[in-house]
Amino acid sequence: MPIVSVTMNPAVDLFAVTETIHADTKSRCNKALEEPGGGGINVARNIQRLGTNTLVVFPAGGLNGERLKHLLERDGCRFQAVPVASETRQNFAITESSTGAMHHFVFPGPDLSAAELAACQQAIVGQHPAPEYLVLSGSIPASVPDNFYGELTQAANAQGTKVVLDSSGRALRGALYRGAYLAKLNRYEFAELGYPTDAPIDELKRQMAEEVAKGAVDVLIVTLARGGALLCSKDGERYYFMPPPSPIVSHVGAGDSFVSALVFHLQRGTPLREAFRYGIAAASTKVQTEGNQLTDFAKLAEVYAQTDTPRTES
Repeated sequence: MPIVSVTMNPAVDLFAVTETIHADTKSRCNKALEEPGGGGINVARNIQRLGTNTLVVFPAGGLNGERLKHLLERDGCRFQAVPVASETRQNFAITESSTGAMHHFVFPGPDLSAAELAACQQAIVGQHPAPEYLVLSGSIPASVPDNFYGELTQAANAQGTKVVLDSSGRALRGALYRGAYLAKLNRYEFAELGYPTDAPIDELKRQMAEEVAKGAVDVLIVTLARGGALLCSKDGERYYFMPPPSPIVSHVGAGDSFVSALVFHLQRGTPLREAFRYGIAAASTKVQTEGNQLTDFAKLAEVYAQTDTPRTES
């Protein structure tokens, strides 16, 4: 399998629409959509739809775990579910049609035992042949050690696999400086490394180059919401792309769509510059649709064509 993705905190995602969210009474919903959720699951489904075989590994337990597997089977997405005793979570997002605001409710993940964690780790690093890319995406439950992604990164490197990180908080901090090929952070996640959130673009580029020079990753990407994204690599590549203006329907899955298109194109041999540009276009395309998936590939091609060339490049 050329690409394997990991979701240590999967979910069944429920999306619904109501006219107005009321306090202390019922808010009746007139539209519902149920989707498999969690960073690595979103990435795997997108990449499968783009046209490359992928496998997603995740822990699954209880009725929600069974429902999650059923939803993935329905989509034809290849997966390896590690049985665990704790119930898989369910998240939900409610859009208030009167205001256009989305309210996204995210719940805690499962409690995993030491034996269950070991089984997850073996399922991930025990793939034969080793994948070209391993995507470590999303949060980790409280029961998972801070260095879990870091240990997976080192084990993958020993097999010649390139690791892509798309996480935050303690999961991200435990994985940086461990040999990962690429990490995608948003502005606030980057600030958690000890930088201000309001630095000018030129200063942000300098800070990113500093982290790369210190060995955080080979390629560092920082996204800027409506402001596009920056890339800095240890080989001296510096890019800044801006997508065209677009209406926002749902932010859910935008970052996962970015990683999906990026890794899909890297695995196909697309140069880093253009794979990065596709990632930005994919995130911009996703926010214009409901749900958590990248589905409109005609729109993706259109947005890619309109995504600005780097504002600065050196």
